[in-house]
Amino acid sequence: MVSLEEVERQLKQIETSFKFWGRAEMLELQHILIPQEQIQVCVNGRYEGGFAMLCATDQRLLLIDKKPMYLTMEDIRYDMVSEVDFSHRLVDATIRVCTPNKTLVFTTWRRPELRKMTSYLQHRVIEIRQRYMYDSQQMQQQFAQQQQPQQQPQPQQYQMPTVAPTTMPSVAATSVPVTEGVNSLPMPSFVTTYYKNPLIMRRRVARFYKQP
Repeated sequence: MVSLEEVERQLKQIETSFKFWGRAEMLELQHILIPQEQIQVCVNGRYEGGFAMLCATDQRLLLIDKKPMYLTMEDIRYDMVSEVDFSHRLVDATIRVCTPNKTLVFTTWRRPELRKMTSYLQHRVIEIRQRYMYDSQQMQQQFAQQQQPQQQPQPQQYQMPTVAPTTMPSVAATSVPVTEGVNSLPMPSFVTTYYKNPLIMRRRVARFYKQP
């Protein structure tokens, strides 16, 4: 939870303000954001439930729908995103964010802001997945090094004492066999497995659309 002044300061930093439309959702941000979380892009629009605000922070994607009698909030972590579709039309633009368990479709008339959010979402997902893959490889290497059996010293061969041939036949020298190492334990799975899902990006824009 952060203060309202902190929320307004972050929105002013990204040159965004909500005087009337989206004011209730902006006030709700102070109860949703955690300390040290930074707002990157914030835009008003509509989804299947009606008017709402879509906010992309450095840690997650938030959908906030605040009405006088109820509140709807969706929290999508970047490591769960498996597909991002962006389409631009004459008047509005739509983003479609897919996760393993749900799909979010959001439409707004603020096309440049939504395009900026799509690009940020794409780069953020790739960055987090690369970091997870690197950490996973480091964990596997450390686990493999710990599971390598330590070299045991070879036992000395024991020579049976020789006796007279008339008493006992000569016994050949024998050696104690070396025991085999313990089978390696299974590799523990990584903390999250969402980063293994493939990421799909689609962008459908009009021919007369200019790159912002």
